[in-house]
Amino acid sequence: MRPISSILTGVFLLVLATGATHAGLKDDIEDLLQRQSVTVFGVAYDTDPLRDAYVAMDHKPVWVKRRGPTKRAIELIRTLSLSAADGLVPSDYLSSLPDDWMDANPAELEVVFSSLFRKFGRDISGGRTTPSISEPDIVIARKNFDTQGWLQEARLAGPEAVMRRLRPNHQQYDRLRTMLKAYRKLADKGGWPGISKGSTLKPGMSDPRVQELRANMSARGYNGLETAEDLNVYDDRVVKAVAHFQQRNGLEADAVVGPKSLAALNVPAEERVAQIIVNLERWRWLPENLGRRHILVNQAEFRMRLVDSNKIIDKRRVIVGKEFHKSPMFSDRIRYLEFNPTWTVPRSIAGNEILPKLRQDPSYLPRNNYKIYTSWKADAPAMNPHLVNWSDVTSRRFPYKIVQQPGPKNALGRVKFMFPNSFNVYLHDTPSRGLFARAERALSHGCIRVHRPLEFAELLLKTDRGITKGDIDTIVQSKKLKRVNLKEPVPVHLAYFTVWVDDGGVPAFFNDVYKRDELVSKVFFGAV
Repeated sequence: MRPISSILTGVFLLVLATGATHAGLKDDIEDLLQRQSVTVFGVAYDTDPLRDAYVAMDHKPVWVKRRGPTKRAIELIRTLSLSAADGLVPSDYLSSLPDDWMDANPAELEVVFSSLFRKFGRDISGGRTTPSISEPDIVIARKNFDTQGWLQEARLAGPEAVMRRLRPNHQQYDRLRTMLKAYRKLADKGGWPGISKGSTLKPGMSDPRVQELRANMSARGYNGLETAEDLNVYDDRVVKAVAHFQQRNGLEADAVVGPKSLAALNVPAEERVAQIIVNLERWRWLPENLGRRHILVNQAEFRMRLVDSNKIIDKRRVIVGKEFHKSPMFSDRIRYLEFNPTWTVPRSIAGNEILPKLRQDPSYLPRNNYKIYTSWKADAPAMNPHLVNWSDVTSRRFPYKIVQQPGPKNALGRVKFMFPNSFNVYLHDTPSRGLFARAERALSHGCIRVHRPLEFAELLLKTDRGITKGDIDTIVQSKKLKRVNLKEPVPVHLAYFTVWVDDGGVPAFFNDVYKRDELVSKVFFGAV
């Protein structure tokens, strides 16, 4: 593959043609676009995505004049050559161009450059991998690309300005671009030294490997660790640095360097570069407009943020699905809240988890405030669990509907936040509140459990309906199911980012609990 620099050689010495576009050039472009495809430089370009756009533009060229390429073509080459700043690959767009591309037929060049422009525009705005990621728990709508509109804009303002507008307008995306540049420099310098395997390193102990730990942390920007009376001693400075690192990496911030912390410390800088690229790509999947007021759940971080006018006004812990009960990725809107909710037990949970308990003790249901019905029909009558021979019931053919009534034992707690969807997931409270103290919180069957959800309900309802904490307390104390509709539904994005950059520009890296980084990495980097 030829280096991109060879394509650019001589480009800026090109004497650009002047004068009005020859009418014959428009005819040539129209003739080419009548074909199913056009082969230029040995590559077949599909003309179908361009045909209607050029009809609307009366086949006026964007990139060429009758004597050759214009400054817009040169600008596009430059823009594509800088695509690595977004974690994309310049050769994906430019490798087909030979050194003498400027001598090609102008009409053919027009088709080539519009095809490249469209490909990069779709990738930068909606993601390069969206056609390739095919997972049942990931719902990504491929964004529409207005070929005609953006081609016309490129003619007026230039492709560089167009790509700036197409690039995701999200704060985290910009921070990740900055972080990508910094980590590439770190990787080019060799990254950070590894730490030898050995016993767990703990505060206060003396071990020669503490010197390796100091060198590793110093290379990451933690200052003052290379000077100490005894570099083998795990002193307070090292404790603070390691605890901070652990917090940034989704680990228990206890300053104890056990197997998980050691593994995180030994991840090479090159892998962090790849991880940042993967996360840039997933930001391109998200809607262009997240909503002035919106909720973003970062499953990999086990955190949820409420954002208003680009400011984070609330951040709280969440519990997400287990590795084998992954929380899905999609965007929707919270339309209503249910206080003192009931919980209709999914068939899979009823058959796999509750049935074994019923075989041992049918009173498990009334003791935990469940009602059981003869079927899933709306008018099915309730039944007595003691009248069923549960040893004859199988998990695959569990015909009964089980509904847990409102109360302190209800699996959904005191409130749930509803955005009806095909996955039947939502945000909700939980009676198992001690689980929020864990660093790793992939513990549910797929729904998102929210820490201190009544506080969060107040944040949503006070702004939307003027409902106060006192009003919410009264509703909860009634112990009766109460639905409260939002006047203005709030967009919610169930997302997955294993890198997050804080306001100070410090990145945090999280475990790829669902192996979703691997899905994107396979497209970008091949087998992983």
